Amino acid sequence: MTNFVISLPGTFKQELTQAAKAQLLGALRGADPQEVGSDPQDLDMLTLNDGGPTFTLRLEVTAEDSRGAERQALAMASRALAEAGFQGDAALLGQPAITSIDTSADSA
Repeated sequence: MTNFVISLPGTFKQELTQAAKAQLLGALRGADPQEVGSDPQDLDMLTLNDGGPTFTLRLEVTAEDSRGAERQALAMASRALAEAGFQGDAALLGQPAITSIDTSADSA
């Protein structure tokens, strides 16, 4: 298995409130009891672009190959957006891009 960082560009079609942002980030981070209350590992999961409704999600996933990693990241992002109240076309996701690969997970 390989660790991938996937960047997903997107556009919010409804306002991202502070509550929705907190819920989105919480859904993306999960609820691992070992990590509750700790800062995420050097990964800025959500970047909001100034002057517009566009954003980028950066997600770390473990998969067999890049295609699987992209599918997994899209599914994770879609679920998190839905949990944060962005149903249907309220937040559109673009083409995923692999921005980092760590193959050291293969030898573990």
